[in-house]
Amino acid sequence: MRSQLQSGELQEDKKKMIPIQNFDQHARKFLEPELPMQNRYQLATEVRDSLEIVHTSEYLNFLKSYFRVFSSILMQHTKPQGTDSAEHKLRNVIIEILNRLPHSEVLRPFVQELLRVAMHVLTTDNEENGLICLRIIFDLLRNFRPTLEPEVQPFLDFVRTIYQNFKATVNYFFDDSSGNDSQLATSQHPIGYIGPQRPPGGPNPGQLNPSTRSFKIVTECPLIVMFLFNLYSHYVQSNIPLLLPLMVNAISIPGPQHVPPNLKNHYVELKGAQVKTVSFLTYLLRSFADSIRSHEDSISKSIVNLLVTCPDSVSIRKELLVATRHVLATDFR
Repeated sequence: MRSQLQSGELQEDKKKMIPIQNFDQHARKFLEPELPMQNRYQLATEVRDSLEIVHTSEYLNFLKSYFRVFSSILMQHTKPQGTDSAEHKLRNVIIEILNRLPHSEVLRPFVQELLRVAMHVLTTDNEENGLICLRIIFDLLRNFRPTLEPEVQPFLDFVRTIYQNFKATVNYFFDDSSGNDSQLATSQHPIGYIGPQRPPGGPNPGQLNPSTRSFKIVTECPLIVMFLFNLYSHYVQSNIPLLLPLMVNAISIPGPQHVPPNLKNHYVELKGAQVKTVSFLTYLLRSFADSIRSHEDSISKSIVNLLVTCPDSVSIRKELLVATRHVLATDFR
């Protein structure tokens, strides 16, 4: 009796796990020219809901059927969106699927293209999709070294770009009057112009923020850069002189003295990004004290300002205090 029940349960689980019987046939539906975007989104959710299949012997067949289709949808058949549309949802689900692929040897033949797709989305899409792609990029660079070593520098170049944009991003959200004193390093973006002037009344709550104008993206980058420097140490010497002044300038921006209620979340994200950058700079103190020496006054003033202006967020305050303690344990105290 028990064995019959177990057999029935296994059959039921199998049905839940593999509702898609023919990968190739299902994958081809995505690219039917007249298929509405909502239907493509539904197809993508069916794949996501069946994703346990990638943990079976069918993983390679899954990749052969779906990977090129997903790459084509993200690179050619859809565009980055600035609002929560069906097209955005389709892209988001596909990126989520790519993020959940196991990083086994089965994936190795696809990693170059997967990294290329993730970098494209990170640099052109909104922050929601960009954040997922950050995880994809980091996991690939970590798990498939040294194969992907040449791709480290393009990611570091992206990090440099978002720090170059940092002041203009702050101006966009918080300063109506300073739109002429700085421009984003990439003033045009596929989901719309991202110059420093924000719309009257503040950013539209329903608008999806470009990844290159995102405090959330900035917050995630220092830790990834730190790990990449540990994994690929020869990139350190050439990139520290470029990144360091940009990061020092980013943490020195005081932000607004008075924050409207509709911008409080953005203010918390701003301070979170600055504190995460301070943590990275304190990490550099261990091995690159000489490079930081010329910036010590600016860094000190920025830390004091952050101690004063840090929002009511336990995690951000704790990280700032830990970073400050690290500074006080060095000659920079």
